[in-house]
Amino acid sequence: MIRFWKRDLKQNQPISIQDRIKGVIYGHAIGDAIGLGTEFLDKRQIKIFYPKGFSNYDQTISDKHRSRWKKGEWTDDTDQMLCILESILKNENIVVTDIAKRIYDWAYSGGRGLGNTVYNVISSPKFLFEPHEVAEHFWINSGKNLAANGAVMRTSILGIWDFAKIENVKQNTENTAKITHYDPRCIGSCVAVTSTISKILQGETDFNKLNDLAIDSTKEYDDRIKDYLILAKEKNTDKLQLDEVKSIGYTLKALGAGFWALQQNDFKKAILEIINQGGDSDTNGAVAGGLLGAKLGFSGLPQDWIDGLVNKEKLNCLIDKLITLMIKTKQID
Repeated sequence: MIRFWKRDLKQNQPISIQDRIKGVIYGHAIGDAIGLGTEFLDKRQIKIFYPKGFSNYDQTISDKHRSRWKKGEWTDDTDQMLCILESILKNENIVVTDIAKRIYDWAYSGGRGLGNTVYNVISSPKFLFEPHEVAEHFWINSGKNLAANGAVMRTSILGIWDFAKIENVKQNTENTAKITHYDPRCIGSCVAVTSTISKILQGETDFNKLNDLAIDSTKEYDDRIKDYLILAKEKNTDKLQLDEVKSIGYTLKALGAGFWALQQNDFKKAILEIINQGGDSDTNGAVAGGLLGAKLGFSGLPQDWIDGLVNKEKLNCLIDKLITLMIKTKQID
C-alpha cells in the first residue's frame, strides 16, 4: 500500500505529485460532503438554520433532502467522479461506454441526488450504446440552452489521468462530459477544471497564469466561460450570485466558484466562503475542493474534515490503485 505522509507546512517543503493527486480526490469529496449542509439554501435561510454559522459536518440539518446521507458522507458529485475513476482503473484508459454504464448502474441502484439532465439522458434506450448521440439529441431538444453542472461536478479526476499530455486530458474530458452534457459551456467548464489540475500537477501554481491558460483553453467553446473566469478574480464570491434561484445549477457558476477558491491558500476558509453562499453548494464545493486540493495537496487539507469524512477507506483504496497504475504506465515515478 502506498503511504501519504503529512508534510511539515512550517518548513514549506515541496508538495509531491502523489500528495497533489490525493489532494484532488479528497478535496473533491470533502467539498462535496461539507457542501451538502447548505445545498439548495439561500444566504437568508443559512442564517436561519445555522445561526452560529456552518462549519462542520455534524451541524448539518436533517431535513427531507439532507437526511438521505450520513453526516460527512459525499453525494452524487463524488459518486459519479468515482464511476470515472473505477472505469480508468479497469480499462487503463477512458472508455466512454464503460463510464456511461457505470453512471447508469449507479443511478438505477439507488443513486441519490441524481440531477434532471443526467436522469433524462440515461433514460433513453440508446444511452448505453450511443451516449453522445443521446446527450446531443436531448440538448438540441432543449433549445441548445441547457448548461447544468452535472458534468463539471464529476470531472476533477480527468485532470489527473495522463496529466502530462494536455491534449489527451482535453480530449478525455470532452468525451466524458458529452456522455450526459453536450452544451459547449458544460464541456468548456470541464476542460477548464481538468486542464488546470493537469497544469498544477506539472508544476504550475501561479493563479494568474492558470486563469489565463484556462481562458485560452476554453475560448473555442463559448465566450461566456471567460466572463466567469474573470469574475473568479474578485475579492469575494458575491458577484457570482451562487444562491440565485433560477441559476444555482449553472455550470459556469460552479466553475467560477472553483477558480475563486484556487487563488486562496486556506482550504477550510475558502470552502466555507463558497458553501455559505448557498445554492448548489455541494457541487460548488466539489469543484473548488478538487482544484484547491491540487494546489495545496492532501497535506494542506483540514484534518478534522478528513477525519469526519465517511467512507474514506474507499478513497484510500482507490487512490492507492490509481497511483500504482500511474507508476505502471510511467505517468509518474
